[in-house]
Amino acid sequence: MGAQTARRRRSFLAKGHRDFPVESPRQQQGDIMATSVYKTAIIGRVFFLRWEAPPSQEEIHTVFQQMKGAHEQLQHPLVLVASLSPKSSVPNSEQRRNLSTFHSDARPLFTEIHAIVEGNDLQYNLQRVIISGINLVTRTFDEAFHRVHKHADLVAPYLGKSLGVDGVKVIEEARARGVV
Repeated sequence: MGAQTARRRRSFLAKGHRDFPVESPRQQQGDIMATSVYKTAIIGRVFFLRWEAPPSQEEIHTVFQQMKGAHEQLQHPLVLVASLSPKSSVPNSEQRRNLSTFHSDARPLFTEIHAIVEGNDLQYNLQRVIISGINLVTRTFDEAFHRVHKHADLVAPYLGKSLGVDGVKVIEEARARGVV
């Protein structure tokens, strides 16, 4: 680790962040990038993102750089499947604002976006409503482009239709890697 990177890492950790972001936006097929807050993986032409906890601005920036790298490498069609851990807390207002901006910035990189919020409890229903609300506020509500699902199995048919792949196998691989 170079001196500049070491200084940035100390500064980042001194601000109370949990993990120093990985400086590699070029995620390769099959690589899993993971911190205590998020996990990402690319399987075929699908970028999987799993939020384990509400992210900081720095974590959002790191994930966005990974997405840009995947887009540069694979181009369209590229599908985003983002899932939320059932153990994750509800983002506060600043985190929601950051996630809304992130969503608007990431939208042009993908031909489809699927959000998965598993669970039937009130908290999970509220989180699905919040995601749908963000889509309305950012004017990205488009049933053909952005969908919110209760579980990952509901995404498989869309992957098959849009990418011509066995969506069930892609979701099974994502489960094995812990990104859904």
